[in-house]
Amino acid sequence: MKLHEVELYSKDPEASLKFYQAIGFGINRDQKGLKVFHPGWDEIDLDVSTHFPGKVSISFLVKNIDEYVQRLREKGFKIDDPKESHLGMRAFNIIDPDGYRIEIQSPTEKSPEWLRKMV
Repeated sequence: MKLHEVELYSKDPEASLKFYQAIGFGINRDQKGLKVFHPGWDEIDLDVSTHFPGKVSISFLVKNIDEYVQRLREKGFKIDDPKESHLGMRAFNIIDPDGYRIEIQSPTEKSPEWLRKMV
């Protein structure tokens, strides 16, 4: 069994499209009421749609969190500096247009080897 997709309810898929593109996702499918993004793994989709209301939290790994924060700040995002997180990672949170908590994390030399290999 494999994870196929993470689908987030969106009251405004167009606003979500702009948000997820701004933080670095390519778009796989763009149709009314459904936006499908490529989150970095070929077999997994990140979808925003009007289908299922609810709240979740999602985390993503980046190789260099400081460079990533700088790019987002240049695009106008208000972001706190990354803080030390679990498993030796550094992380920060942002909120998407529908109120979903998005955590961006980066392994450090303190992180387990298996986690450092993921980025």
